[in-house]
Amino acid sequence: MAEHHPLRTADQEPKTAAYAELNAAAERRGKECRSAEMPSLKHLNFRDYDKVYEPSDDTYLLIDAIGYDVDDAMNQGTDGKCDGSMLQATITLEIGCGTGTPTVYLAKRLHEETNKTCVHYVTDINPDAIRIATATAESNGISSTQFRATQCDLASELIDELEGRVDILIFNPPYVPTPDEEVGSSGIEASWAGGRNGRVVLDRALPQIARLLSPSSVAYVVTVDDNYPEQISQMMNDMYGIKVVPWLRRRAHNEYLTIQKMTPTNISAVNNVL
Repeated sequence: MAEHHPLRTADQEPKTAAYAELNAAAERRGKECRSAEMPSLKHLNFRDYDKVYEPSDDTYLLIDAIGYDVDDAMNQGTDGKCDGSMLQATITLEIGCGTGTPTVYLAKRLHEETNKTCVHYVTDINPDAIRIATATAESNGISSTQFRATQCDLASELIDELEGRVDILIFNPPYVPTPDEEVGSSGIEASWAGGRNGRVVLDRALPQIARLLSPSSVAYVVTVDDNYPEQISQMMNDMYGIKVVPWLRRRAHNEYLTIQKMTPTNISAVNNVL
């Protein structure tokens, strides 16, 4: 969730020149990419936004990142980073779906570009989010056979069913640093309260993400600099053989939002650790 808090402190600066260059490239990408077209949310009213997180800068950056890669895949990977495999996706998953905006955007783009059958799973611990996301899918022409919503903590109820099968994973976690006791509600607070360094929920999700991704998959995860993303990148590579790269990055008010793009490079490492 976009929240007003200070820009990064000295200890949150990139530790290596290489990572600073990746951030700079992500900022350029964030400026150059075209703005994604938001799904219709006309079915929602102000009472709904009392119960679920309203799309904001982080949502826009997230769908811009997805759209950027869909466009690049359609152009056969002219950016050199997308090999087109995301167009072959048969299963997607969004953890903490809120209004369902990112998944509905992805579903519409994949249908428009490929006309292939793809099942889109979403989860949220907030029952109102499940209701609202389902309504968003319906209002945008996504059939119930293609959109499956599950109320649960992270992806806990779907791990057995989807382990190693998710081709595209989306997660906009509660990344705002808060006292740990604020984490874990089932209401709208769950969309922003991230605990120490904004990492309490994200750190619980990372092992699940590693288990869920298919060998040719991609995951898009929102972070702010408070989350120490360079540390996340190193950990995911060392523990799970998953490469994490800052992909799109923009300043929003007084913070920097970054979409971390995760791709498995050694899927056997996941099975060895988990």
